[in-house]
Amino acid sequence: MVLSCAETAVNGIVHDIDVLPKGIRLITLMVSSDGFYKMGHLYVTPETFFFKVRLFVLDSFKCSKPCPDIKLGTRYIVMGQIYHRRRHLPSDLLNLLGGKLKPGDGLVRSNNYAKRFNKRRHQKVLEATRSRCR
Repeated sequence: MVLSCAETAVNGIVHDIDVLPKGIRLITLMVSSDGFYKMGHLYVTPETFFFKVRLFVLDSFKCSKPCPDIKLGTRYIVMGQIYHRRRHLPSDLLNLLGGKLKPGDGLVRSNNYAKRFNKRRHQKVLEATRSRCR
């Protein structure tokens, strides 16, 4: 479990998927208060009992390992970076996104982690968070 390079780690249920061209997906996760392993400056929107978290999954067509087939209503553990204006993305990619990417949104690339939630993975992430992320 490589948590040290990740700026954010959450587990949540996929609420919405917006498929954009070139293997890019905008995913909205519904995360409970105990679903945040590592937040950093991730922008969250309170929504009754859950929090909404927006994640951009980039380069899913270039995955070195099989990319998860992210499905609505399924719970995932996702680790990645947080987009901010200093983080450089190719200009053609920014044009393709058309202003949908905002500072504080999650950014998941092919070298990041996105797996279906299960208790064993949950425990591993909790242990990694306690040991490395303080």
